[in-house]
Amino acid sequence: MTRRDFMFLAGACSLRAQAPEVSEPRNLSFPLQSIEGLLTPPDLFFVRDHFHEPDVSLRTWRLRIEGRVARPVELSFADLVESPTRKLEAVLECAGNAAGGSAVSNAMWEGVPLANLLRDAGLAQDAETVVLEGADSGRLMDNSPVLPYCQVVPVAKCMREESMVAFKLNDRFLPRKNGFPARALFPGWYAMDSVKWLRRIIVLGANERAADFEASGMNKVYNRVVAAAGGERKVTRLSEIAVKSTIAWPADKAKLPAARHLLRGFAWAGGRRIRTIEVSQDGGRAWSPASLEGPSKPFTWVRWRYLWDAKPGEHVLLSRATDESGRQQPLARDPARKDGYELNFCAAVRCWVA
Repeated sequence: MTRRDFMFLAGACSLRAQAPEVSEPRNLSFPLQSIEGLLTPPDLFFVRDHFHEPDVSLRTWRLRIEGRVARPVELSFADLVESPTRKLEAVLECAGNAAGGSAVSNAMWEGVPLANLLRDAGLAQDAETVVLEGADSGRLMDNSPVLPYCQVVPVAKCMREESMVAFKLNDRFLPRKNGFPARALFPGWYAMDSVKWLRRIIVLGANERAADFEASGMNKVYNRVVAAAGGERKVTRLSEIAVKSTIAWPADKAKLPAARHLLRGFAWAGGRRIRTIEVSQDGGRAWSPASLEGPSKPFTWVRWRYLWDAKPGEHVLLSRATDESGRQQPLARDPARKDGYELNFCAAVRCWVA
């Protein structure tokens, strides 16, 4: 081990002690009303694991870039940290996050642009997709073999300036549960592609298949399934986050006094800005404009507020976001959808005011 590696290891070794031994995949989320400001604290960051958290050692961890590249490379953590980096504030949302759900978080990320790493490796002109493989492994389906978690992302997305191999969250090294020592990050896309505990990047050409991706059954999940009038189903891969807003306060089934209350929430729209937020007090029959608490930016969320003069009775509160391109949250789930993803319809919050 070189002195440089030792210094990085010493600076990051405390992170190994942050997480207890975990034998089962974790599914954690926290009420959005707990978040103050725009950034989600690491201890409130949602977690979705497919397999149990791997035991990754900085001494042996390497990130390999191979496949349709002229110069396959292997990077240590020190190599990664000493590369030119960029910072970006971005939302991660689980593709199956419920309407009004809290499986969504926002952070300031720092990492190495994925485009730089691919160019340095000599990306082939006929490269079409990239396989991202994590250090976690398991059996995704009953009849599938034990394989590493992996996703396949188009080269075009990998080469965008916002895509990166991230190693910091809110100016600290990634917590283990969030992918330490490094993870992929694709701002504007659902979180399943932002592979945690990243260890391999495999570039494929137009006619090459991602064998483990298909053998594991991962190609059968995270798909948008729409039933046509004739009964056939159109299946397309999920990618960009849909426009969405949620009410962070009050909570569903809250009992409140008759008074003026400040409704609060968050809104996001993938790579687009939020243009307007509206609030309904009667289940969607009438709408009033809410106020954004700051400028909306691509990839991140924005806080909103609405001053509600609450009268006695039962109320059904809704929030509805519209982005800069005119995309608007639907009031209800499209009945043609036959999958459990992109649940961005307006979520009802029922309150009783006395």
